Amino acid sequence: MSSNDLVHTSYSKEDGLAQLSRSAENAKRIKSVQDKFVNSQPLMKEGRALVGEGILMKVCRKKPKQRAFFLFNDILVYGRVVINGRKYSQQKIIPLNEIQITTPIDSEENPYSWLICSPKKSFIVRANSDRERQEWLTHLDRCIQYASDGNNTPHSAVAAYWVPDDKADTCMHCHISKFSTYNRKHHCRNCGYIVCEGCSKKRFLLPHLDPKRVRVCDSCFLKLNMNNMNDSRPNQHDSSDSDGEESHGNYSPMPVCILSETLF
Repeated sequence: MSSNDLVHTSYSKEDGLAQLSRSAENAKRIKSVQDKFVNSQPLMKEGRALVGEGILMKVCRKKPKQRAFFLFNDILVYGRVVINGRKYSQQKIIPLNEIQITTPIDSEENPYSWLICSPKKSFIVRANSDRERQEWLTHLDRCIQYASDGNNTPHSAVAAYWVPDDKADTCMHCHISKFSTYNRKHHCRNCGYIVCEGCSKKRFLLPHLDPKRVRVCDSCFLKLNMNNMNDSRPNQHDSSDSDGEESHGNYSPMPVCILSETLF
């Protein structure tokens, strides 16, 4: 179903999603998504409705990657495209009540983009047009509000967006150390900047990420310790991308498939 085949109804927010979640067609769609994922977590759940789906480019640490996204009324699911429309892997699930959406991004290399933030991971996604982006943002906002019962207050801790590797040839902390085969790039788990080994020897406990202490740059270490002394919590955490590598060639994002636009 393309974005031109939107279903028009006069349902209220509650009645529309409730009726959709109970429909046989919705159950069939959810089962289809679940079956197409390799080692999928169970997606069938009472009251859950599949609102829309589409293919977007996800800006990762090494390079942009093609990802399939599935928007439900309570979660956002995405994964690597193995066979378009038929098979997906590396399934990730983010509860919508943990998600924050930033204002649109329109850089030269990432037009029609926006930043998705959550306590565990933050990343940029890119659509194929401004219209497609607006459809995603509109439905994401509505579903987030619905999942949060209209109380989507910002989280005190969200993941830092990791600066892509090709954006820095020298350490973003000391601005002196040049990266090479022997001088590797590292990411601060708190700010997401690319730093050298010498500027990131410190470790700090970020409980949302790992029970063990994780790498942070010298500046963040000082700030985090100061915040800790003031009984404040850090604002940003690790968003390292463990997605597998793949070749995306001359990929062009597909339009979002929205199943219903007036359920809210």
